[in-house]
Amino acid sequence: MRTAAQSAIENARECGARMGVSAQALRKALPSVRMEAAERTRTLELCQQLSQVASEVASGVAGLDAVNAQSSDEIREVLHTLSTLEAQAMQVLSGFAFLVDSLEQAAERDEANEPAYALVIDAAAGLLQSFEKAKSATEALRTALGGRRQ
Repeated sequence: MRTAAQSAIENARECGARMGVSAQALRKALPSVRMEAAERTRTLELCQQLSQVASEVASGVAGLDAVNAQSSDEIREVLHTLSTLEAQAMQVLSGFAFLVDSLEQAAERDEANEPAYALVIDAAAGLLQSFEKAKSATEALRTALGGRRQ
């Protein structure tokens, strides 16, 4: 069970790090792509939210490093923290859906908008992949806890 807890913590850490890196990469690339002002503003807001959640994930998982994850109570503590962090990540990631739709429509109207769409959809895809990996590891830990005798 300790291995499952360590895996879940590490996957959450990697997801948070990916969020921070993606936010920086988007901010850096934005000046070079054509995008309407409202979409640019929304992208920058999402970058800010990504950075904030990345920081919260880093802080949250750092607090779990000292947990031995030997007892059911410790595993529940890990699961509670990871579930809270997962909810925060899910909230910011859900914000990409509207932005991606808006950018896709802009790209359909004018090919010059395709680089902005590609930039954001690539970032969103990478973030979702990392999030799903972290979520799966947390679910595996939850399942392991459910099968453990107390």
